[in-house]
Amino acid sequence: MTTLPRAPLGARKLVILNLVLGIGHFLVLFNTGAYLPMIPYAAAALGHAVPFGDWTQANFFMAMAFAFPIAPRLAARFGEVHVVVAAFLAFAAASAVCASTGHFVTFLAARGLQGFAGGVTIPISYSAILRHYRPDQRNIGLILWGIAALMPFTLGPTLGGILIHVFGWRALFVLNVPLAVLVAIFCTVVLFQRETARVAERLDGVGFVLLAIGLIGALWAFDIAEVGDFWRSPRVGTLGLTSLCALALFIAWEWDHPAPFIDLRFFRRRNFAVGGFGLFATALLFQGLMAIYVVQSEVALGYTALWVGFLILPMAIFSKLASILTHRWMTRIDPRWLGSAALSGMAFSCWLVASYNRSASFDALLWPQVLAGVFVGALFPPFAAIALSGLRGPAELRAGSILNLLRVSGQALGIPVFAVLWEVRRTVARHFVSASDGLARLHIAVVTQALARHGMDQAAAAGVIAHALGKAADLMALGEVFHIATWAFLGLAALCLTAQPVVFAEPDAPLRLGAQELIEP
Repeated sequence: MTTLPRAPLGARKLVILNLVLGIGHFLVLFNTGAYLPMIPYAAAALGHAVPFGDWTQANFFMAMAFAFPIAPRLAARFGEVHVVVAAFLAFAAASAVCASTGHFVTFLAARGLQGFAGGVTIPISYSAILRHYRPDQRNIGLILWGIAALMPFTLGPTLGGILIHVFGWRALFVLNVPLAVLVAIFCTVVLFQRETARVAERLDGVGFVLLAIGLIGALWAFDIAEVGDFWRSPRVGTLGLTSLCALALFIAWEWDHPAPFIDLRFFRRRNFAVGGFGLFATALLFQGLMAIYVVQSEVALGYTALWVGFLILPMAIFSKLASILTHRWMTRIDPRWLGSAALSGMAFSCWLVASYNRSASFDALLWPQVLAGVFVGALFPPFAAIALSGLRGPAELRAGSILNLLRVSGQALGIPVFAVLWEVRRTVARHFVSASDGLARLHIAVVTQALARHGMDQAAAAGVIAHALGKAADLMALGEVFHIATWAFLGLAALCLTAQPVVFAEPDAPLRLGAQELIEP
């Protein structure tokens, strides 16, 4: 067993530690957003259709979700320094595999390892800052750590588009390897012989297995539905039923367990239940919409990854500015009203996207992103404050790990859920634009004859028309998906108001802010 460090770190080592952990934190979060415009390119390079590319992002998030409740147990058993160094090395190794393999299953497994390793580093980096800074220095450390989390998620698609345009889609993973290794090396040098005391914490294996079966089963059900026969597939039905049964057993097992994997007793608090569900649903909606918007802008609308990145840039700029202001205002304005206003504004933004015209010009697409950026930054802080209301100290950290699990698993499920929804609505839209009535078929016949008179054979003319109709149907489906999201955000805006008044129990303002930022994208 090792002992706690006898003296705080010197000024030089504190700067190095904050810089290193900040780079590592930025790197992990950057891989969530930057990969979005790469999905079509990765799927094609791996010999699969675009929907299979969604699997690689969804599995990344699901693996990251499980890392949050497991990371504190690993740190207690093996020590913070050993775990964070091993996690960054595993992140580098997984990135090297992603950068070099052409096998889909291998790539999928490596993305899962990358997500888990990256997820482990986040809460441990946060706790390392709390432990190695003196109380009078924590404010600076937490502010610098928070700055590292400000931009990578929303700015990721823009920088990812630039990476694809200049170096190719594998450049993201090539870049990860040396940076992650350097972070691991510097963490070892700075924190050498400063390990925490080790405590063997018991793991509730039954609870872990039941939760894994429940969440992963649900994810795979939606993944298979996306590329298969939707809910009519026997595999989808089997996985869905297994998932529901496992989650029901998980709740029954964990509710009064003396040492649960996830302490469900927090859900007996009204605000925690409202905030937790709000974080899960908001993350599901936001990540699902982002994925379908970015990918379909490339696939259906023909935008390059670079231009899609520019399209998302306004949201990246305004969202974090809105997040900073929201954190400042929440101590003066009721977070419930702030959250409800932000969710209502996001609903309006989705309504604007649902009303795109069929040309889908860059100007038509750009301005709603500016408006969305203003509200996206204010979506998560109010729900985080509501969920953590009345909690402080260790209870706040335990609750934070549960909220992170809910949020990131919501992000994981949002990608295939919205992909399935879009596929269903596209099928309906294609029937509507091509074969819904005799008049539509008459118009198609007239256009086919006109193209034939200009020297195009009938088969080629039919292909041109089918492509145009398919694009129109894709846009209609995209609009319908965002229209559905409009009502979902309005429902969450109403949910936000059902919470009880928020109590900021943590007296240390920087610690309270850090705990809230830890459970935000």
